[in-house]
Amino acid sequence: MLAKLDRIFSYEMKVSEFIGTLILIGIPYGLIGSVWTLTHTAHLKDMHGIDVVISFLGSIVCWPVLTFSNVCMT
Repeated sequence: MLAKLDRIFSYEMKVSEFIGTLILIGIPYGLIGSVWTLTHTAHLKDMHGIDVVISFLGSIVCWPVLTFSNVCMT
């Protein structure tokens, strides 16, 4: 078991590989967050201006927390 962990943690990645990994993880995360936010817009009705933009973007970023709790971002 320790040999397997040592092999995983000793793997060296280039900066471009890190960026590619982040993109591969970030695209589905952003798509799921966008779909979730577009289907849960009740909290945006009473907001105006920049508050709507900030709350919308915050909902996209925080969608995992918002799906498991009854939190309304204001």
